[in-house]
Amino acid sequence: MVQTASHQDYPPVLSDLLSRNQSWAESQKKENPALLEACAKGQSPKVLWIGCADSRVPESVACQAQPGEIFVTRNIANQFNPDDDNAISVLTYAVQALGVEHVVVVGHTSCGGVNAAIAGSEIPIPEVPASTALFRHLTPLTKLAFDVKKENPGLEGAELAAKVTEASVKRQMKNIIETDVIKGNWSGEVSPLSNKVMNKVTVHGWIYDIATGQIQVVS
Repeated sequence: MVQTASHQDYPPVLSDLLSRNQSWAESQKKENPALLEACAKGQSPKVLWIGCADSRVPESVACQAQPGEIFVTRNIANQFNPDDDNAISVLTYAVQALGVEHVVVVGHTSCGGVNAAIAGSEIPIPEVPASTALFRHLTPLTKLAFDVKKENPGLEGAELAAKVTEASVKRQMKNIIETDVIKGNWSGEVSPLSNKVMNKVTVHGWIYDIATGQIQVVS
C-alpha cells in the first residue's frame, strides 16, 4: 500500500512543486472546469512534439498550450533513432490511435547533447557496441556532427553547434518519414489501432532559442 506523505515531509523543491500544483488545480476548477473534465474523458491532440529532455524547453509553457493539446516525447538531444522502441511506440500511438496531424521535431540552442556529440566527434567512433546507454543514444548524432564539421571546415563554437542542431533536426525528420508508421499513413492504410484511415500527417522541424524563448521554423 502506498503511504501518502505530507508536503512538509518532502524536500523543499518537491514540496514547492506540489504546492504549486495544488494551486494550479484549484484555479482550473474555478476558472476553467470544463478543461479538466474534457481531459478526464480522453485526448485528441493534433500535434506530436518530439523534443529534448532539457528543463529549459517546456513545450506547454513556450507555446501557451493547454493540457490535451500536445502529445509529447522527449529525450537527450531530441533524437528519433529508428531502432528506439520508445520513439517508434510514441509515433505509432500518436498517428494510429490519436490521429495527430502534425509531428514536430524540436531542437534548441545551447543543447548539451549537441555539444557532447561535437566533442565526441574529435575522436574516432568505434564500430563496436558502446559501453553506456547515453553513448549509444548519441552515437548517430556524434557521427552527424563529424560530417557537419567535415563539410564546414573552420566552423567552431556556437556557429558549429547551430549547424549541427539544424542538421540533426532535419535528420530526425528524415528518420520519421522513413518509418513504416508514416509510410502507411501516407498511403492511406487502415490503422490497426483504430480500424480506420487516420488523418494524414505532416512532419515539421523547429528550433527553440533559449535566450529569446522564440521558435524558428527549420522546415
